[in-house]
Amino acid sequence: MINRRQFFHITAAGAAGLLTGGMASLLNAGVARAAIHVSSDFNPDLDVVLKAAADEIPILPGAPTDVWRFKGQLLDGDPSNLVDMERSYLGPIIRARTGQKIRIRFNNAMADPTIVHWHGLHVPAEMDGHPRLVIPGGETYVYEFEIRNRAGTYWYHPHPHGLTGPQVYGGLAGLFLVSDDEEEAAGLPSGEYDIPLVLQDRAFDRSNQLIYLSGHHMEQMNGFLGDWIMVNGQPDFSLPVATRAYRLRLLNGSNARIYRLAWKDGRPLTVIGTDGGLLEEPVQRRYVMLGPGERVELWADFSNDAVGSETALVSLPFDDGMLGGGRMGRGMMGGGGDGLPNGAGFTIFRVGVNRAEETVLTLPQRLSAIERYDPADAVNPEDPKRFHLVMRHMAWTINGRTFQMEQVAAEERVALNSLEVWEFINEGGGMGMMGGMAMPHPIHLHGMQFQVLQRRGVTHEGYVDEGWKDTVLLMPGERVRVLARFGDYAGLFLYHCHNLEHEDMGMMRNYLVENTASAA
Repeated sequence: MINRRQFFHITAAGAAGLLTGGMASLLNAGVARAAIHVSSDFNPDLDVVLKAAADEIPILPGAPTDVWRFKGQLLDGDPSNLVDMERSYLGPIIRARTGQKIRIRFNNAMADPTIVHWHGLHVPAEMDGHPRLVIPGGETYVYEFEIRNRAGTYWYHPHPHGLTGPQVYGGLAGLFLVSDDEEEAAGLPSGEYDIPLVLQDRAFDRSNQLIYLSGHHMEQMNGFLGDWIMVNGQPDFSLPVATRAYRLRLLNGSNARIYRLAWKDGRPLTVIGTDGGLLEEPVQRRYVMLGPGERVELWADFSNDAVGSETALVSLPFDDGMLGGGRMGRGMMGGGGDGLPNGAGFTIFRVGVNRAEETVLTLPQRLSAIERYDPADAVNPEDPKRFHLVMRHMAWTINGRTFQMEQVAAEERVALNSLEVWEFINEGGGMGMMGGMAMPHPIHLHGMQFQVLQRRGVTHEGYVDEGWKDTVLLMPGERVRVLARFGDYAGLFLYHCHNLEHEDMGMMRNYLVENTASAA
């Protein structure tokens, strides 16, 4: 168990170790300095300074908690496009429209090296936040990109290799919300009735300081789980609502925790969107499985609820396939108490109906038009590239490999603008010190959205695979086939497990998009 002040010191020491190898040569060679200047021919609609720095904020009663925090300053653009989250360690909400040009001058005011990844956004490789582009403390990296995504709930967080888990856990994360004409035409709840909700878990010591890994290897193997469920950076979160419909945007911003979302009173969840924006039409689920990095948007209608009534969004119990339900990473290994294992049931936040409103919104039966890729047009429709997720030699691997800063394997090379079928296979085991270990793996592809073609070995009915995705959850023994077009941008991108401790251990690989036409 370590407190926040020790945590700053330990991660700085880890970063120093990281920089003794290949990363130091990258920094010294000036690779990370390739984007330190603004472009004279780039005219942004939104120009923002985003700084990562140490801070403190009241979270629990008593002493404030030391955190790392993104802070934003608007240089040019509509002030409504940069909104602070009240009473939260989370970074400002960045809002943009499809087609707008964005400039973000990211300043690292921490001792550790870092870089920012725009999770779910379709941007050039040098703007995606690859760990080879990390900048040391005191330096600035300039992001310039056009919003090519459809309307949706995206987010941003650090991505330095080996330090992503502690930096996100320390507070570095924020929402990036994109709008477009199609979304506005759908007639969804807007303004104060469009509510983003970031779900995270944290652990605190008696001085209200964050507890992270104790240093035991098994904690990283499992992923860190906290005792407190936080919503928008607040414990014991409560949502007051009126008798009307709301749009709830839920992001699983936890390091490793999976949520099995459901309403406490048993009403079904009405899903209108996932990672890459609105679905074609609403779908209903008794519950929804939400892995780290995934998003889901709900139509929540309280029109028939009486003023003074209450309900809650809960996480139902489930079997995560892990020995002891995920407890090993906590109580058994000294990671901050017995806490809440992955798969435990608990309340996420309470909902109280406190006022009547006569506004009546009808759930649209048609939400958006989604371009459907035809698997027959893929370069490998019957022979997908296969990526096996398995533990080997006490390390989580993809096809037996761990992360290498710039190397790619043969199956990780793709042609620009090609359509490919990839299959991710959660082996559900591997030789560990106890003879085998099975764990869920939420797999995230950088730089694009994909479509889910097929699941096999499914253990839960709560998946929402309709629409566009950038992160897909695989429980032990499951296989998922996805269809992706590697369009617009050549270069080096990442794919990895979004259990951040798994990612930091090396369950992350590059894929290289090659412009074969220009090469020829």
